[in-house]
Amino acid sequence: MKGMLAISPQQETALRKIEVGDRGSLDPDLIRRLLQLDLTEWNGWRWHLTTVGRQGYDFLLANGTRPSAA
Repeated sequence: MKGMLAISPQQETALRKIEVGDRGSLDPDLIRRLLQLDLTEWNGWRWHLTTVGRQGYDFLLANGTRPSAA
């Protein structure tokens, strides 16, 4: 997952928030970047991870990042 190394800590946090279903607000710039990287998409009701985003999230977990959105 070479591309996952290109995201900032703030983008990583947004990715984790999306995965755990955090209903708090997300910075539009962070969402825009995650969309550009094809890591997330809008399903009409909420943001969710794409297949690539889910693989990236799993990669982050496997490499020692915390799964919580905090």
